[in-house]
Order: sequence, then structure tokens, then C-alpha cells
Amino acid sequence: MASEEDKLALVQDEASPFFTTAHFDGHLSVLLRASRIGELTREELAEMVQDAWLSRASARRAAAWLNAHPPK
Repeated sequence: MASEEDKLALVQDEASPFFTTAHFDGHLSVLLRASRIGELTREELAEMVQDAWLSRASARRAAAWLNAHPPK
């Protein structure tokens, strides 16, 4: 996730298929329950993965990706 606030918003929502464990305290990763992956559309899942990657990519790589894949 891009921020701790974003992570908490996902994992504290009871309706969300995302969760965390004590192992990931202090880290911006979230986990997705495999049994609930069908609750996400392909586009939602792709956006989550893209946003996660963009939050960690260098500015140059992120700019190149966004230039080649403009947001819809």
C-alpha cells in the first residue's frame, strides 16, 4: 500500500477480502484471502497490483509505466 492509512482502510473493513497479520505490522503489505478473490473484479485486482508496484517503483520507472499505461 502507499500508506499506513490506506492499509488500515482495507484491513479494518469487515467486508473487505484483505487482511494482515502481526508479522506484517509496520509494513505496508496487505494480504488477500484466496477464498475471497472472486469478490474482486479483474480490474480491481489489476489496479491494486499496479498501485502497489507504483508505490515502490523509482520515479523514472513509474513515469515510464504511467506514460505507457495511462489511467482510464
